[in-house]
Amino acid sequence: MRREPAAPRDRAPEPVRIPRPAGRGARTSALVASSIRSQIARGELRPGDRFPTEDELMEVFGIARSTLREALRILESEGLVTVLRGRNGGPRVTRPTVEHISRMFALLLQIEGVPMNDLYASRAAIEPWLARMFAETHTPEALADFRAAVDAAADAAHIADGTAFGEAAALVHEKLFEHAGNASMALFARLLSEVVSAFYRRSGQVTSITGRRRAVRSYRRFCELVEARDADAAEAHWRLHMSHTAKAFLEQPVELFPAPDRF
Repeated sequence: MRREPAAPRDRAPEPVRIPRPAGRGARTSALVASSIRSQIARGELRPGDRFPTEDELMEVFGIARSTLREALRILESEGLVTVLRGRNGGPRVTRPTVEHISRMFALLLQIEGVPMNDLYASRAAIEPWLARMFAETHTPEALADFRAAVDAAADAAHIADGTAFGEAAALVHEKLFEHAGNASMALFARLLSEVVSAFYRRSGQVTSITGRRRAVRSYRRFCELVEARDADAAEAHWRLHMSHTAKAFLEQPVELFPAPDRF
């Protein structure tokens, strides 16, 4: 479990947020976790807020220490709470990341035996639509930000280490999602993209130099279509762009959790 360093001693203590007690009669870790989770979801507890001491929380909820710690472990596993050490440590509210959620998503896909081409088909159905939205609604600043990501990918395309290009290409897709103007669809696209990127990292697959250069040419052509606000052509182009990548997946299963070599 990752622990963040304690705050410097000269920093002023942050205000303490006190979670409300759970419903009457609540004495289980699941109910306590549910109460805190609900307050985080509604913004009553915000990322960075720290909780009182364990003794104070035990009094607030009327529970034993072991029950409190189990509730915090539940929330920590969901990416909603982290426990810091040090003088100003203790439990604090955090925000789940796409990377955290994607691990659970990838685990479910692997359990279900879903092949990578199935996952990629979903991605290819979503991203062209986001490409259309980007072409229709982009601002000059958004296009400039996207072009900067393309330039970074172009620089990485000439590096011998294909992994660097993979990370740069993933950022190009991230920028598309970010500027497409639909938050919920962008979040789902980011989730799919993160699983695909993790698969590449896990499998060690990298794009050939020819494939990298072709991808950069494709990105630059897409920029031209976006700048012209040709939404139909931008959507069609992105669909074609993704079809080239999809051929590499075939029937390989989603397998990001291999058997351990040893204990």
